[in-house]
Amino acid sequence: MSKKKILLIHHGQGVGGGLIALLGLIRELRADHTVTVLCIFASEAVNYLRKEGVAVIVLDTWFYRKAYDLFVHSAASFFSPLGLVRNLYTLLIYFMSMYVFGPAALRKAAQDCDIVYLNSMFISDWAVAAKGLQKKVVVHIREPLADGVFGIRRALIRHVIGRNADLVIAISKDNGVRLGLPSKTVTVYDPIVLDETKGVSISVEPGLRYFTYVGGSQRIKGFAQLVDSLDHLDDRVRIFFLGYTHELERLSGWKFMIRQLLSPYTRRLPVLKRKLQESGKIIHIGVSDSVVAYYRRSVAVISPFSVPHASLPVLEAQHLGKPVIVSDVVGTEEFVDSSVGLVFENGDALALAKAINHLAGQDEETLRGMGEQGQKRSRAMHLNKPCVSQLLQTL
Repeated sequence: MSKKKILLIHHGQGVGGGLIALLGLIRELRADHTVTVLCIFASEAVNYLRKEGVAVIVLDTWFYRKAYDLFVHSAASFFSPLGLVRNLYTLLIYFMSMYVFGPAALRKAAQDCDIVYLNSMFISDWAVAAKGLQKKVVVHIREPLADGVFGIRRALIRHVIGRNADLVIAISKDNGVRLGLPSKTVTVYDPIVLDETKGVSISVEPGLRYFTYVGGSQRIKGFAQLVDSLDHLDDRVRIFFLGYTHELERLSGWKFMIRQLLSPYTRRLPVLKRKLQESGKIIHIGVSDSVVAYYRRSVAVISPFSVPHASLPVLEAQHLGKPVIVSDVVGTEEFVDSSVGLVFENGDALALAKAINHLAGQDEETLRGMGEQGQKRSRAMHLNKPCVSQLLQTL
């Protein structure tokens, strides 16, 4: 087996499920190859990776520090008037990165590598730059590509990836189908990275039923319908709430005012956060690398995504033998059926509350049976699936 040098380009800035999935990928690749991560943005993700012993390069040019933005066209996003303006800007930036700044950055960073590995569909502009340097190109499709109104952006992204990528890896069958490049695409589910050594002391009260939600106040993770469900939950229900709740506070004053003016959800967000803070059903945890400890203390894991997206918490819960509660967004059926959890109608907060209350009322034997079915499903999903490291050997 030949050892390849891989330059993995990462666009994420926060510490969350995407970064954890990336870390699992890096651990797998480093068993057989040499991996260096090129982070487009200087962020807390850089520090996290370096603490894990990963070799990291951070782009330090004016264009990528000040002007660059991601060319996002995902079904896991929402329309807004501000988005129309942003789309025009990111389209211009996309081509500038593709033909001018990307090649300049890669001529140095990718000089000795064999493979340029793009960790997102959002950075497909780098595929052109990498292919121009005669590198093998891999694109990891972590987002469900949107159709759009006219399909122009979809066609552009599909054309760029189809022409320049040697291999496409999709984290779900749904993501792969949406891209529509079956001859190049392989489905490989994200590896499970759960560190049992990072435990915390969790005190629970007798008679209460605990659940875990991972996703913070992100709209796509179903934050609004989780909060709207709180008034309908049984008194014995408690929810470990993990994740950020301050993403909008990072915006400068004028950006926040524009977002409030154009986005009804942003205007509603302070009310949702206040209701969350005041609820006696919520146990606020914040960002934690001890998520496995909360999963194990819980009756089930709640993943009420409001838009199509593959849910890493669902995979983690099933790996640990925990039932799940999910919304019926497109692609859910690939991961969850009635034997391993409950599926509620997306957007129906009362239905979510009923699902939580239903599992809260189940005995341990029933819950254990659902969890065991989840483990079987998890093993079956990963059984005989090629690992990414093996796939790269074919390039």
